[in-house]
Amino acid sequence: MLSNWLLGKIKIPYYIDRNKILALAIPDDVDINVATYCLSAHAVYGSGKGRPFYYIQHYEPLFFASDPYLYHIAKETYYLPMKWIVNSSWVNGMLRKEIGREGPVVLPGVDTSVFFPRNVEKRRDVKAIIALGKRGKAGNLNYIYKALNIIRKSSNLKLKLILYGDDPRLAKLSPVPTEYFVNPSDEKLAELYSMADVAVNPSPYESSPLPPLEAMACGTPVVTTRYGTEDYCFHEVNSLVVPPEDPESMAKAIFRILTDENLAEELRKNGLRTAKELTWDKTAENVEKIFRQGLNEDPQ
Repeated sequence: MLSNWLLGKIKIPYYIDRNKILALAIPDDVDINVATYCLSAHAVYGSGKGRPFYYIQHYEPLFFASDPYLYHIAKETYYLPMKWIVNSSWVNGMLRKEIGREGPVVLPGVDTSVFFPRNVEKRRDVKAIIALGKRGKAGNLNYIYKALNIIRKSSNLKLKLILYGDDPRLAKLSPVPTEYFVNPSDEKLAELYSMADVAVNPSPYESSPLPPLEAMACGTPVVTTRYGTEDYCFHEVNSLVVPPEDPESMAKAIFRILTDENLAEELRKNGLRTAKELTWDKTAENVEKIFRQGLNEDPQ
C-alpha cells in the first residue's frame, strides 16, 4: 500500500498539471468564468480570464473524507477570492461554520414543461415507490430497502419499487419486486414519477437535490431526509421529512402516504405549488442579477 506521503507526491503534481490544462482550455474572451466543482475552482481562478465565480453545489470536502489531500484541496478552494453563488441554505450554513463566509442562495429549478403529471395507468392493487438507484452513502439505497422490508413484514400492502440510474445491479438487493430503468430520459422519468404513489429521497446529505422537486412537479407525494432539502421540503406541508438513516421513521412516513388518501392529496397539491414557484427561468433570472452585480463591483 502506498503511504500518504507518496500518494501526495503523486496527486499534487497531477492536480497542478490538470488545472493548467483546464485553465488553457477556457476561452480568452469570457466576461464571466464559473467554477461548478471544487476540482475546477483553482483552474477558473488561476486562468485570469473573466470575472471568476464559484457556483457551490455542496460542501464538497465531505466527498473526500477518506482522502486528506483532496479534502484539503476541496476546502482550500473556499478561500479563493471568487464571487459565490450557493445552491442551498444548508451549504451556506456549512460554509459559515467552517469558513466564516457565506454567499447568496439561488435554488435550482425544475422544467415544468417536462416534469408535470402524466396521464399514466396505475395499478390499484400494487403501491409503487420510486427512488434514484445510486450506490454509496450519497444514494443510501439500503435504507429504502430496510424501510420497505419493515412495511412488507408489518402490513398486507403489495409493494413495487421503481429505481432509475446507472447501476441496475442494485435492484437485486431489494426486498420487494423492483424494476430498474437505466439512464431514462427526462420525458421517461416524468412518466415514472407519475406512475409512483410516493417518491423517496434517502440521502443523509444533499444540497437542493432535484429528485424531490421533480417528483413534486409530477404530482407525486415525497418522503425525504434532511439535510439539504430545507429550502423547499416542508414537513406535513408538501412532503414528509424524516431523519437520515432512520429506516423505521422512513417506513412510517411511506406507509402513511400509501394508506392515507387525504394526506397524499394534500402533499400532492402543495408539492405542485412548490414546483411552480421553483422554475429554471426564475433560477436563471436570479443568477443573472448576481452576475451583473459582480461585473459592476471591483474585483475581490
